[in-house]
Parts: sequence; C-alpha cells; structure tokens
Amino acid sequence: MTYDPQSSPAIKALIAVWQPFTEKLEDWQSLVKTTEPKETYCGPVYEPASPLDRPNESFAIADMRQVKVAEPHYHANGETEIYFVISGTGLTVVGGEEIPLSKGTIVATPPGTAHFTIPRENLVMVVINTPPFNPENNIHLPASNPMVKFDHEQFARLCITEQEKYSKPAQI
Repeated sequence: MTYDPQSSPAIKALIAVWQPFTEKLEDWQSLVKTTEPKETYCGPVYEPASPLDRPNESFAIADMRQVKVAEPHYHANGETEIYFVISGTGLTVVGGEEIPLSKGTIVATPPGTAHFTIPRENLVMVVINTPPFNPENNIHLPASNPMVKFDHEQFARLCITEQEKYSKPAQI
C-alpha cells in the first residue's frame, strides 16, 4: 500500500527508485553495523551512507521496535518525508488520516503536514527525506494546530486505544 497524497512527479519518481531497494532489504542490521545510532523520539535512527547515489535525499533507518509513540511533528521548508516499512506493524497518522503500517507500506508525508507513528510490533522503516533531513526543519507539536492538520485529541485517543490493544503504555 502506498499513501501518497498529491505528490509531485518528482516524489513519485523517488518512490519508484527506492521501492525496489527497500523490498529486497532483508538484513538491515548488517547495513548499519558500523553506524552509531542517534537516539531520537523515533527510537534509534541510523544514518549510514546512502546505498543509492541520490545527493538530494537523506537515507536513514528508524528502529522503532522499543518505541511507544513517535511524537507529533512536521517538516518545514519544503522537506518531504517518505517511510518504507521493512518490518513490523504500526499506525501512522498523516494530516489526520490514519494509515495502518506493515511490511511493504509506503507513506509520503508532504511538507508542512503533521504526522506521528504508533509502533505495534517490531516496526523498522527506511526513511527518505528530500531535500535532505535538517533537524531545524523538524517542528514538534505539543498542541493542536489546524495549519498543519494536527488534532491533539486524535493523538491522545489513538495513544490510549493502541495502549489498550497492545499493552504499551504511552505518555500523552
């Protein structure tokens, strides 16, 4: 399944380039074995050298297996974020739309659109940002913000619902 709302031809082309790579990626741990992870609100994020020669994109692997919830945020300054789920399950919410995640799911989050993820079981994703990820563009959302389509009540409800289903206590 691909969630790709109103993406440009360039984003569709990016997905077409990365999808075959992510579909064949069976041992992501060997790809990151010499890379020190960055501890983030998404869990350990590995940023090894990109396996594809794509200078206008950043490549990372987000290991969300021990994460209860990846906090709501959006990316400013035209940064698009694309998830390729390589293992596990979860739920991501992009601009208020709830999207189930499982191996093979692709989610393109447009710039300036709120999103958050609630991992369920062993969730690991390849994350591509274009232009390349810049931490200054990563804006956290502590409250509802209709400009970026974030509803804190939806976030709180989903955290409670997922906690009840999957016994993973989450801080709201």
